[in-house]
Amino acid sequence: MVCIKVPTGGGKTFIVAHSVSVIFESFLKERGDTGLVMWFVPSDAILKQTLRALKNRNNDIRKAVDAQFDTKVKVFDTAEAKTIKKDDIAENICIVVSTLSAFRREQRDALKVFQNNGSLMGHFEDLKEEAKMMLEKSKDGEIIFSLANVIRLHSPFVVVDEGHNIDAVLSFETIKVLNPSFVLEFTATPRLASNILIVVEAQELKRQKMIKMPIHLQNVTPWQSTIFEGIKKRKELEALAEKNKTGYIRPIMLIQAEQEKETEKRVFVAQLKKFLIDEAKISEKEIAIKTAKTDDLPDGETLSSPDCKIRYIITVNALKEGWDCPFAYILVSVSNLGVALSVEQTIGRVMRLPYVREHAAEELNRAYVFGATNSFTKTADAVIAALKKNGYEYVEIQNDGVNVGGGIAKKKVRGEISLPFINVRSEDGTWKKIDFEADIIGDTRLLSGAPADIGFLVSDTNGEVISVDIKKAGFVKESLGRYVVSEEWKGEDEEKLIVWLCRKVQREFISRKEMETYVKRVLAALRKQYSVVALSRARFQLKEALDSAVDAIVEKATKRRFADLEKREVLKSAGESFTFPEDLSLARLSHEPFRNHAYELVDYLNGEEVEFAKKLDNLANVAWWVRNPADSGFYMTGWKRGRFFPDFLVKTKNGAIFVIEYKGKQLEGSEDTKYKKELGGKWEKLSGGGYYFEWVEKSRIGGVISRISKA
Repeated sequence: MVCIKVPTGGGKTFIVAHSVSVIFESFLKERGDTGLVMWFVPSDAILKQTLRALKNRNNDIRKAVDAQFDTKVKVFDTAEAKTIKKDDIAENICIVVSTLSAFRREQRDALKVFQNNGSLMGHFEDLKEEAKMMLEKSKDGEIIFSLANVIRLHSPFVVVDEGHNIDAVLSFETIKVLNPSFVLEFTATPRLASNILIVVEAQELKRQKMIKMPIHLQNVTPWQSTIFEGIKKRKELEALAEKNKTGYIRPIMLIQAEQEKETEKRVFVAQLKKFLIDEAKISEKEIAIKTAKTDDLPDGETLSSPDCKIRYIITVNALKEGWDCPFAYILVSVSNLGVALSVEQTIGRVMRLPYVREHAAEELNRAYVFGATNSFTKTADAVIAALKKNGYEYVEIQNDGVNVGGGIAKKKVRGEISLPFINVRSEDGTWKKIDFEADIIGDTRLLSGAPADIGFLVSDTNGEVISVDIKKAGFVKESLGRYVVSEEWKGEDEEKLIVWLCRKVQREFISRKEMETYVKRVLAALRKQYSVVALSRARFQLKEALDSAVDAIVEKATKRRFADLEKREVLKSAGESFTFPEDLSLARLSHEPFRNHAYELVDYLNGEEVEFAKKLDNLANVAWWVRNPADSGFYMTGWKRGRFFPDFLVKTKNGAIFVIEYKGKQLEGSEDTKYKKELGGKWEKLSGGGYYFEWVEKSRIGGVISRISKA
């Protein structure tokens, strides 16, 4: 089980949709592009929302799955899954969306998924003994034809969406009995025991224009004044939105009551609606209530329509799950006592940026929170706590609001910080940064004449069956034999297989016609040994073999081309250069104090990098050094597609420039490591002197520091 941490507003559901193909291609190859996916969500609200998205072929989430599996996708809720056919799973990707509670034995509804169901009998015909072993049986020893047993039999890929909202112990036990082949958890706030594979930083969401930031905070008492301030801001935003040229926006204000039930001690829902109509003179058509008992809200598409009048939504906590509207800009939390602000469940509802793009009016790129508290600090503390609950770990108070961590680093050294790219001489004699497609690929037909024999062998298509158990360290897999691929495989005709393979291995810099010709030659060679059905069954292994073959062909040709340019002396590390800006936008900061860093703030450093940076910073002959920001700093390009961003840049007082890549022991010897080492060496050689590339591993730190100290 692995975990991907994505803050609220980061598009978890969209990422889940794309992850299905990644897991099937990378870990479940023996199944081809067919099989079972169990997609678990934490609540009925998110269940409805997810099913609605996946069943609508025009929805971007459904399109993402369809695109990867040639639209051979079927979606079920648990009730529909009770009639799922054996051929459905043999010929499609079948996604069953459910809450985990539907599979917990202590829940009454769960009994249905464990009960005998004659409609599922076909799944249990002609089973091998090893498959029967894993299935639940009746007291008489007979296999139960239940949905739970069907799921066990097909060893599903399990997705746990919003994992932080699901009871850990009970959920792990529930997942275990379903015999998963792979478990992927998506959450904003992972548990301590979660096996975190990827962390999506909040600053990245801000950089990609996905969230409103910063969040403006204001505390006003009594609560009546809080609401008036919110109304005033909403009207200001609407005036700006009317001039907005990047899409229709109708700013909406969320008002969080203390409770729904009427009471003198608490600000309740009906009281707020009456106040809006009688005191604030808001039209009733512009007000909607969303609580456990009352739901005036239309669906998201209607709410976003210019024809919709709703501008104010009164809630308690009913918007906490399964509701997203980028038009929600303002959150007003009211309290009679003036001392508490509880927005953990609602803060995420005002954070999505409309149309995922920046708007001309800066106010339309922010969110606003008004709290009826006695102090700004209390309001800020409550909002920061709420953001952390929604996965925004690095948040801080800035001016009159709260922003995600990171910051703008101002350059503190004088003069330009500039480093040359590898340049190629143009026909007119000028030097320009080398371009992979134009200068390395050019007009070369890379696949013409490439051998059709790619050394591919169709392997046994039976996959291993595993048991997943819970140990202290997490999930542990134990082999139980083999997962038997259906012998009733329908196969594909050769033309469809060619189209599928071409789509999977296509490269932007290779024409479709050239790729199709090459794939046809490869298949023609393989057809002398294998049937189309056998090749179709092994399509993912074949796709990987083709990928590797194409990569090898491309690298051989591009490396030869780069060497040829070098031999002709039309390459040098001079000419077009990368110049650092006066201000750097950093996603996450290092809080270590450094004297000689070229900027006031330093990009994030891990433990080993901190120790190396300290040694750099203490060298007497260093004029400045820079922690090079990944994805936005200086980079090198060579005979492979993509950019290489080294970790550190150093200038000595004698003018020598060092470019340094620091790598942990676990990455030594990889193909990527070899390429970066070689490219860095070429960059140094082509500079003609004064520029040096250093590859640093923990065991070599002393030598590198010594060379820099003498330069």
